[in-house]
Amino acid sequence: MSDIEEVKSRLNIIDVLGGYIRLEKSGANYRALCPFHNEKSPSFMINEDKQIWHCFGCQKGGDIFAFVMEIEGLEFKDALNLLAERAGVELKKTDPRVAKEKNQTLEILELATKFYETQLWKGAGKIGIINYLKERGLSEESITTFRLGYAPDGWRNLLDFLLGRGYSAKEIEKAGLIIKKNEGNQYYDRFRDRIMFPIADSNNKILGYSARVAPGGDETQAKYVNTPETEVYHKSNVLYGMDKAKQEIRKADFVLLVEGNMDVIASYQAGIKNTVAVSGTALTLEQINLIKRYSRNIKMFFDMDSAGEAATKKSIKLCFGEDLSVQVVELPEGKDAADMAKKNPADLLAVVEKAKGAMEYFFAKIFSKYDKRNVEHKKIIAKELLEMIGNLTNPIEQSHWLKELGREINIEEAILTNMLKQANIKERVVQKTIDPQEDSVFLPNNKVGIIIEDLIGLMLADNNIWKIIKEKGVIDTLFLKDSLLNFLIKIGDDCQFSFDELLKRPIDAKLKERAEKIYFKKKYRLNLNNEPEEVLIDKPIEEMERCLLELKKEAKKEELEKIIDDLKVAEKSGDKGAMQFLRIQSKKILEELNNLANR
Repeated sequence: MSDIEEVKSRLNIIDVLGGYIRLEKSGANYRALCPFHNEKSPSFMINEDKQIWHCFGCQKGGDIFAFVMEIEGLEFKDALNLLAERAGVELKKTDPRVAKEKNQTLEILELATKFYETQLWKGAGKIGIINYLKERGLSEESITTFRLGYAPDGWRNLLDFLLGRGYSAKEIEKAGLIIKKNEGNQYYDRFRDRIMFPIADSNNKILGYSARVAPGGDETQAKYVNTPETEVYHKSNVLYGMDKAKQEIRKADFVLLVEGNMDVIASYQAGIKNTVAVSGTALTLEQINLIKRYSRNIKMFFDMDSAGEAATKKSIKLCFGEDLSVQVVELPEGKDAADMAKKNPADLLAVVEKAKGAMEYFFAKIFSKYDKRNVEHKKIIAKELLEMIGNLTNPIEQSHWLKELGREINIEEAILTNMLKQANIKERVVQKTIDPQEDSVFLPNNKVGIIIEDLIGLMLADNNIWKIIKEKGVIDTLFLKDSLLNFLIKIGDDCQFSFDELLKRPIDAKLKERAEKIYFKKKYRLNLNNEPEEVLIDKPIEEMERCLLELKKEAKKEELEKIIDDLKVAEKSGDKGAMQFLRIQSKKILEELNNLANR
């Protein structure tokens, strides 16, 4: 039995999920208000028999690992560790050497954080640095909560401290805390005379630091120095303050995204505890995915100088591409979150409350800079706003803002739509060059995708259907490019054509998630009382035959399209023999299609 199977065998999904949300019995299943989106009527369902859950509202679902990953904001390995500890399972499958090295790095970083904290409160920073932080508006409680520290001036303070605790220079270097000199085997502290802001993961483990030059320190050096990439710290994957903010983000259903560490602490102190920072780097897709675990709503609070506005624009495009709702917090000139929180926390709360929708903000900004009656200015306005509109993935939003732009500059919407299409041609061409074999799901067109999902649903809901499809070999190879369908046909015998047995197998997480969603969609629905009920499939064999017939038609259509393309090439080259042969073949396929249509 694998570690995953053993954990699942010892924990009941009802007990695990019941520790986070209030469950109520509903027939053979349980239901609850979904913790991942706002709803008044429960659409979150748990099947204790299958040990899986599904929300009919936001379409999320999975097993206990998927739930804990989602609600705690963890990677799979961290969710496995958490649940294994709860189940009393000792994990054996990880490489003990790698695990030991990682744990050692985390131990070193925790010790370093305690060293820096001691230096701040009892050492060289206890007067000057503490006073500076208080002058910036931070309370002692906030300084302690965020574990701020001080790296004293000098070349070997931390190095000697950690060597004295039994760690080698190579191990300390691995944690990103010291630097090796070019000559010899000498090392020195990376952080010197700096205020230390520890960066933690969702489990409150210290991964690295953002270090600010101390007031009166060497201003010729960079204002902020961050930990380099290490085995535990990857700056594109973390957000400063997420360890404190994650549950608050879920409660408020939005995240306040700011630029700096001081802004996070000041906002937290002012009562906006759902605040995180990008810490001077550009927002990444990995960070957006981290935010999406808790909310799909972002309020951005960046400096609006030219550099800040460019960063905001780039970040918003990324968020639009992930279908997030974005608002922009507008600052009074020359202010930042930390300044506002220091002078009057109520002002900070007020500007956050009055945040504008991102498109509304950009419309106001662009029309304040250009004259919409001037033809040349109209072209600039259209270009800049279409650049933003083109990143919206929701067709209703895109249509709305195209209409607004057309109305404002008195240009027909059809013209703007055409401009938008032309602007996106390059991006679409690039996307089409992706190797189709890298795609995990083959959906040649929407109709085929729907048929395949319907057929997969039948297979998962009815063991007999799954077995018939495997044994008869009735699926055209064209459609076996769908990774889940192909996988189910290959593994059918091994798991006795049983969805229950399939769930026990260590399979690819994406395939498993897709299988669970299709199963729920086929097997359950919400009735008029908003209660989950099982869907009875009256004539599964007939439904299977209908799906197979439709797939045969689509396969013939695909074959016909290829022949037509070849015929065009033959006509162009004047190859009469090929033309005659291809016309006979196309006629034959048309007859076959006609016969299939009459069945």
